[in-house]
Amino acid sequence: MRYNSYETSEVKGFALFIVIVLLAIFGFHACTTSVAQGNTHTEVVTVCGKESVQRGENGHEYRVYTSGATYVVKDYFGSEGSRFNSADIYGRIVIGEVYEIKSYGYRVAWASSFWNIQSVTPTTRQPTGTCG
Repeated sequence: MRYNSYETSEVKGFALFIVIVLLAIFGFHACTTSVAQGNTHTEVVTVCGKESVQRGENGHEYRVYTSGATYVVKDYFGSEGSRFNSADIYGRIVIGEVYEIKSYGYRVAWASSFWNIQSVTPTTRQPTGTCG
C-alpha cells in the first residue's frame, strides 16, 4: 500500500501539534504548582473531620478540617517535588488525632482554594485551636 506524502506529513504535523499542546498544559500546571510550593505552611492541629467533596461532574477533592485551618490532599508535581498517592495520605489521617501538618499553597476563601497537605506527622505537641 502506498501513502501519499502529503497525508503522511499532515499526520506528523497533527501529532506534533498534539504533543506540543500536551506539553504546554502539563508545563503550565507544573509551573503554577511550583509557584504555590514556594509558599509553605506548618501547623500543629487536631483533625476535627474529613470528607471527599464533589468538584464538578467527574472530580472530587479530599478535605481535612482541623482545629487550625481547612486543608486538601491532592496529587501534585512541580519543581519542589511530586506526589501521586493522595488517597493513601488521606486514608492515614485519623479524626481526633494531633498532627504536624506541612502544606503549601494559598488559602483563598472566595475561590475555595485551600492549603495542600505535603506531609502529616503524628505529634504530642500542643495543637492550635480546638474543634467545634
